[in-house]
Amino acid sequence: MMIQFRPLWLMTIFSIIAFAILVSLGRWQWEKYDTKMALAEEPVAQMTIEDYQPIEGAIQFVYGVRTDTREQGWRVFAPVQYGDEIVFVDSDFIEGVEPPNPDEIRFPASLRFDAPIIGASIRPEPPAPMTLAPRPLQRLWFAVDLPAMGRNAGLQNVADFYVANAYLGADGRATPNPFALAPGADALPPERHMGYAITWYGLAIVLIVIYFAYHMSVGRLALKPPRRPED
Repeated sequence: MMIQFRPLWLMTIFSIIAFAILVSLGRWQWEKYDTKMALAEEPVAQMTIEDYQPIEGAIQFVYGVRTDTREQGWRVFAPVQYGDEIVFVDSDFIEGVEPPNPDEIRFPASLRFDAPIIGASIRPEPPAPMTLAPRPLQRLWFAVDLPAMGRNAGLQNVADFYVANAYLGADGRATPNPFALAPGADALPPERHMGYAITWYGLAIVLIVIYFAYHMSVGRLALKPPRRPED
């Protein structure tokens, strides 16, 4: 049997471009999966802060999605005076997408009784290009931007890192901070990137199937028996 194939050139060009894009997206997501799996095994730097002074009335709120429960809410960033620096402490989480009222939120109890602050020391990544614009008047942020958060609170000499302190649950028990991630990591779990990669690769396969199926339906791709030599 011989294959007779007469491709539609315009469709072929667009299909090749689309196929390359889909494969590139799949490879990108797979690389993100590999990177996050490696980051998950890296320890996060820990630090202990003692002899600090709470700075009340300067709390800022950062939107986030917990990695453990997938709940949306607002992280409470409370500043403390530590030596010559101001250090923000990610010390609490307010569930729900509705923005909190700053006047109704008290300074976290875990920072008001001189207990040592023990948590991960994190230097945040710059805000992504598509990050929503902050709302400084309401002290609301959609990415951790320590210099801007400090200016908004009227603070100077803000440290370039924050401490991801343990959260206190409703029962008063401390739980690990779900945002204490290794540098370069984010709240999206690695498995989600694997799912995205499979989706993009699957679409690339579907594109190939549709491309050849269409050519077969219009008679441009067919199997024909070989010609017999003339006697």
